[in-house]
Amino acid sequence: MAEEKKESIIASALKLFAEKGYHNTKVSDIVKDAGMAQGTFYLYFKSKEDLFRCVAERCLDEIAGALAQGAQEQNAACNPAPMRSMIRRILEIYYSNLTIVNIINQHGAASPEIADISKQFYARMAGQIKDILKHSNAYPGYTEEQLDMTSYAKIGLVEMAAYQWFVERRNGPERIDELTEVLLGINMNCGLNAEGSSGL
Repeated sequence: MAEEKKESIIASALKLFAEKGYHNTKVSDIVKDAGMAQGTFYLYFKSKEDLFRCVAERCLDEIAGALAQGAQEQNAACNPAPMRSMIRRILEIYYSNLTIVNIINQHGAASPEIADISKQFYARMAGQIKDILKHSNAYPGYTEEQLDMTSYAKIGLVEMAAYQWFVERRNGPERIDELTEVLLGINMNCGLNAEGSSGL
């Protein structure tokens, strides 16, 4: 019962964030939409920021899981299958969390309320991607800083493509496979390095 109430609050918050924007949504709006007393909100969350942190971390945990699974499966050089599966799963996660990703993308660094959430979100993701790149020796000769740059560039590539196709152009999940193939083609760098390794 308690978990159901918490999920109901989260669902109402995400709905209102999508409709009104994060900054224009008040806790009173959320509880009204959820059909609960305002005091109930504070049983589960300290603030609107705390609620957003909770759902952002949940989204990031899903992405982290997809990256970790992809890294385990990626054991053959220039084998696109694990890469395809990983990119597709990340796009699915992005699609099911569009409101969260959109808020982080549009307001993260510029909003004092959620700047640290945004920073941690991208830093954790970039760290995992960097580990995959190092493990697969995708960019031999790259410095640590160059691998950092590459990791953030790859995040930006997937995120911008997802934003354009799912938010701006309002495509549905039926375009995930097509977008996966395009991103796979960009991300695979087989034959471009001395080791013949595949990159994320």
